[in-house]
Amino acid sequence: MASPEQLVVAALQGAANPNHEIVQKAEAQLSEWEQQAGFFPILAKLSMKLASDIDAPSETLSDAVKVRWMAAVYLKNGIERYWRHNSRLELVPEQKQEIRDILLQHYSAEDVPQVALQVAVLLSKIARIDCWPELLPTLMKQLQACSVAGEAPATPLLAQQQHRTLIVLHYVIKALASRRIMAEKRAFEELAGQIFRYMAWDIWATLTTRFLQLVKTDTEAQAHSCLQRAYIAMRTLRKLVVYGCGSKPYKSTDHMNFIEQLFERLRQCLELRYELRMRSAGHQLITDLERFILKMMKTLNEFAERHSLSFARFVSVALEFSFHYVFHEGTALIFDAGERINFSNFVIQAINLLKGIMMSGNDSLAPHASDNTLEDELLASAAQTQSKFFSLERVTYLCEKIVTHYFLLTQDELAEWQQDPEGYGQDDGGGDAWKYELRPCVETLYFTCFTQHSSVMINEVLKFVRRAQQLQLSETSDLKAILLKDAIYNAVGQAAFHFFNKLDFGAWLTSQLLAELRIEAPNFRILRRRIIWLVGHWVGVQLPRELRPVAYEACLHLLRPEEDMPIRLAAARTLNLLIDDFEFMPEAFHPYFAALFEALFLLLREAAACDTKIVVLGTMTLLVEKMSEYIEPQALQLISYLPLLWRESELNEYNMLRCAIIGTLEQLVRTIRDVPEIMKPFLYSVIELSTDLQQRSHVYLIEDGIMLWLAVIGNSTTLTPELLALCDHLLPIIEMSSENLRTVLQLIHAYILLDPHAYLSRYGEGFVAYCVHSFEDIRAEGIIAMLRIFETCLKTDAAMGLRLVRPALPFVFQQVCLKQEYPMTMGWYLTLLARTLLIDQSVFMSVVQELPQTDALARILDVWIEMFPLVADTHAEKRKLFCLAFASIFGNNELLLARLPHILQLVEETLAEVMDKQYTASDEGADKATQRYYDSLVIHDEHELEDFQEQLYDDFHSKTYHDDRHRQLVLKDPVYKIPLTDYLKWQLQSLQTQLGAARYEQLMRGVCPEILEKINMYIEQTVPKACGVCAGTSDDQEQPPDSSSQKALDC
Repeated sequence: MASPEQLVVAALQGAANPNHEIVQKAEAQLSEWEQQAGFFPILAKLSMKLASDIDAPSETLSDAVKVRWMAAVYLKNGIERYWRHNSRLELVPEQKQEIRDILLQHYSAEDVPQVALQVAVLLSKIARIDCWPELLPTLMKQLQACSVAGEAPATPLLAQQQHRTLIVLHYVIKALASRRIMAEKRAFEELAGQIFRYMAWDIWATLTTRFLQLVKTDTEAQAHSCLQRAYIAMRTLRKLVVYGCGSKPYKSTDHMNFIEQLFERLRQCLELRYELRMRSAGHQLITDLERFILKMMKTLNEFAERHSLSFARFVSVALEFSFHYVFHEGTALIFDAGERINFSNFVIQAINLLKGIMMSGNDSLAPHASDNTLEDELLASAAQTQSKFFSLERVTYLCEKIVTHYFLLTQDELAEWQQDPEGYGQDDGGGDAWKYELRPCVETLYFTCFTQHSSVMINEVLKFVRRAQQLQLSETSDLKAILLKDAIYNAVGQAAFHFFNKLDFGAWLTSQLLAELRIEAPNFRILRRRIIWLVGHWVGVQLPRELRPVAYEACLHLLRPEEDMPIRLAAARTLNLLIDDFEFMPEAFHPYFAALFEALFLLLREAAACDTKIVVLGTMTLLVEKMSEYIEPQALQLISYLPLLWRESELNEYNMLRCAIIGTLEQLVRTIRDVPEIMKPFLYSVIELSTDLQQRSHVYLIEDGIMLWLAVIGNSTTLTPELLALCDHLLPIIEMSSENLRTVLQLIHAYILLDPHAYLSRYGEGFVAYCVHSFEDIRAEGIIAMLRIFETCLKTDAAMGLRLVRPALPFVFQQVCLKQEYPMTMGWYLTLLARTLLIDQSVFMSVVQELPQTDALARILDVWIEMFPLVADTHAEKRKLFCLAFASIFGNNELLLARLPHILQLVEETLAEVMDKQYTASDEGADKATQRYYDSLVIHDEHELEDFQEQLYDDFHSKTYHDDRHRQLVLKDPVYKIPLTDYLKWQLQSLQTQLGAARYEQLMRGVCPEILEKINMYIEQTVPKACGVCAGTSDDQEQPPDSSSQKALDC
């Protein structure tokens, strides 16, 4: 019978098998064993190279390496899942200790780099998750043993062992340095203080010195070995010096000496690299030396960024170092004879170091005048050094070098133009590109020079502009002159805002730039692209309105199909900036619109790269938005092409392109309003795909898809079966996440307005159930949005709406009783309560009886009266609704009668707010006028809705069919249909009939006389809103509201 270890070996061999079915079976078996005791200690043994493996036959070595590698990978993943203290199936302490003992005993025996790396990573994971006090002392002892014995002339075995130990130590230190809890950070700082001196001087310095000695004696193999170990040590020291030196490393002699030593080693290594290139040394040796140099530079940059106070001591050295090798005599070491940079990554690091010091000059290097501590002395010295270094002559020299050297297009960039024109045309536009790419890095340094030394830089660049204006080019001009002009134009564009009122760009454009734009010689493609790019950068700075047509013509000229793709893309971006500008005038653009749209459409069809299509489609979408009044002929052409583009994006899984297409479709739907019938199936399929949670692409498309869906519903006149079927996706979307809750609720609201019966009969109960379930878990904004939909249900179809909303009413009424919500939320609870009361008082009372409080009705009335004044003055319609609801329950009820004085006071305040004055000719003479009142909230027809448009609805853009449906709903609302004074008068008369005249008079004596007087005044002097000339007759005012008014209240 096979032992457990043999079974695990067989499973690991199966997991490394190229056959997919065997791999699946092996992975399932290994996953099942993870829960059994002893599995992970067996993996630990199998991941180590034991003594029995050394004498194995050669034909079994490959299988043994695969087994060790797979065992190390599975053990590493198991540590991540089962080693933590809060994991569900944590390994018992005995198994953990057994694994630690195995790893400590055999970790340094592995000689296969891939397996050794996995072993180092799993050791570091254990060290980060758990306390392992034996690990670092063991590593340091092993390192010391290798170093002491390594002084012998020939010790390749010990050198290899030192290399493995350094790798393990690096990953352990890297893992410990990544911990972020304050106690763990302090523990790491203490640990780093104990090992830093040994690592810096006994390991790194010794290995670096030994490498520099050996490389000059033609013992390249031994030198390369020393360099590789010094590089690993440098990686470890980078973590120790950046994260392990505490907050005041300037107090540590070892750390300061190490930083100082880095500059010296960098100089030696740069010179050595130059010598090795001259004598054509091994490519791998030069590559590893460059990695070593870059690691030292990154350490300096990170130390300067994280410990700027301590780095203040080295500001002078760092400035001179960076300036010397990037801009001055030291450039010979990193440039070829043809002025081609051969070590661009070093230039990036050196420029970032220089830029970081310049940017820190305004904050961390500014000394405090009141103190005189060591810190202030360091800061004062650094600030003085920086001020002295960046003299007028030095800044002028920097500007000249940047413009005439680093801004020049290189042969590699020109070759990229030919090989990948669409890729060359892409503009990164920001991010962290300046950390890793040379041109963005130089541009950020250039811009930093402007922010720190603006007057000097402006004067110098203006000199270059005058030089460019004097340099007249023709079709026979050489490439060097064209590249110089390109660099000058780039310099002006990069800092365009600094030249506001300093440079007359309009005159320069018309006098020179447009003429150069028309030159068709091959090399002038460089200038054509740069000039249109420059125009785009000046759009928001100082491009006169009268020159906008000139810019449109320039874009149209460069969007021709015969132009190079980078030029056409640059023109498309500039056009985007022109039409997105604040001063864009659709009327002035209209003569160029059709031709430019056609040129963009051709560019969109010819482009092959996804990013290019996104850029062009974005410009076309913006055109659709800005030119909505003129877009319809061009829109049809674009609509016919978008399905083809969508299929292409599906085949290649270009999800970002699909997002852009959906955005374009949304803008088209909003613009043309009447969606063509041939477009609807495509729209429905796009919405279906982008909102289906079963599709992987929904992660990218769902947000844009919902917005498209919203636009389609807003511009639909009927609810088709296809549109209704899409609603199957709504509840799953908001059940998955509340991220899109607001938009989905807007969609549901739009569906209810489109066809309340069809939507509510199919999806209403499920939606209300979701809301009831979610009320306790969502924020106030979500509750308000749901209550708004409930109110719409009650307003569109009172009977069906009340039946559907009925399960949510106990929660609403209970919240009113508890009075724990903010006024805005409470206002919406009371709104729903008032609507219910106006529709069906029996349902209202049945809900009240379900509440746990015995005095629920009294509490509700008290809270309602108390919260009434907190309704904002801008919501007069809500105050009127509450008054109508109060008036609807005027009757012989002691709870109500006891609160009637307070209610009438609130009614009087509301009347003062909603009643407006108008004057009519009196009966006594035409020269006198009588003051009358009318209910300002009463709306007779759609023409009167204009004054209420902003406060009534804001979910959709105007001029949609949804807007029209909202108008019709408002016209049916009792708040906007019934005059409050008429209804109040009728209900008070009814109350008097029920109580009798004597008791009614006694009740009214409890009301403030001024309030009664004002209420009677409003009632007696009310006239119809549209009939002010007929105000003299008062007989009509004595009648109760007509049957239509009463019916409106009931529904």
